[in-house]
Order: sequence, then C-alpha cells, then structure tokens
Amino acid sequence: MKRRGLFIGLSVVLAAVTISSLLFTPALSRLQAIPAHAQLIYSKQSPDNLLTVFPNLGKTGSGFPKHWKNCLHTLENYPLTVAAVPFGGRERRDTWVVVSELGAPAAVALRWRMMLLAPQGISPARPYAAWLVWKVEHPSLPSWMKVRFAITEGLLICSISSDSHDIYRLLDTADGRAASRAP
Repeated sequence: MKRRGLFIGLSVVLAAVTISSLLFTPALSRLQAIPAHAQLIYSKQSPDNLLTVFPNLGKTGSGFPKHWKNCLHTLENYPLTVAAVPFGGRERRDTWVVVSELGAPAAVALRWRMMLLAPQGISPARPYAAWLVWKVEHPSLPSWMKVRFAITEGLLICSISSDSHDIYRLLDTADGRAASRAP
C-alpha cells in the first residue's frame, strides 16, 4: 500500500513538472534563429496588420490558398521577424526567413495540429535532429520556391528559398551552431 501511494505521488509530480515545463518555458528570442549576416526586413514586438506587409495574400484571385490569409491573421497576435539571408542557393536567390515567437503553449498546440491534422498542401519533410520539418506545396507557388517550416522552442521558423535545405541551416542557427543576430 505504501509503495502504491509513493508511486502515485511521484507520478503526479512527474506529470505536473512535465506539463508546467511545456506550458511555461520561455520561447527563444526571434533573433536566435536569424543568421548574423541576415538583413532584417520587418521586426515588431506586436505586429501590425500583416496584409499591409504582404498585400498579395489579401487579394481574392491572387492564387494563394485561403488558409494562408488565415495564417497571417493568426501570426498578427505574436511577435514576428522577417529577414533576407544570402545563403546563395541553386539559383543564387536570397532566402526569406520568417520567425514568429509563438510561446510554448501555442507552439506545442501547432506542432500537434501539424502532426495530426495538417491542412491541405502541408506535408512532413525530412526531420532534422530532434525537429520535425514541414513543407508547403501549392500550384500557385513558383517552381523554384521551396517553403519549409519547423516549430521549436516556442518559435515558428520558416524559410522561403530555392534550396530546401535552408531550413536546416536556420535550425542550426537557432541551436547555436552558427552565429545569430541575437545579442
């Protein structure tokens, strides 16, 4: 009886610590995932209407899926940074980097949603270390454009480039293996 009580007590403590660490762990700084040589385009603690930054997404008949506009409205509630990084992919195009500071609860919820009920056009890509990576494919995207994103440490990290491996470079930067813009 004493052993059962001890087991139940320790199980409750383990569950409480696990849940509190998931919900209350602070997110990394958005700049932690931005390479040091990147040029910042947009960075706000509380973003404005993002459709003013990306006006084509708001137009009907623009070719962009309707849920992308909804995603931008969702990101308006979180701090956001957009940067251009000269990784020099296959076609020597800059990589566009979008990093949003979701926080732990929203990041965990989004990660589970992507794993269980990903929207149409979003599918898993090759994972990198402990991070799951997703790719966005839609006929309206140019053939050179590879959109990949990962959700980690309370951040949504997205790369838009001609090289599908740029997301892995950004994850290395967020992990501290490469120099970042973070102070």
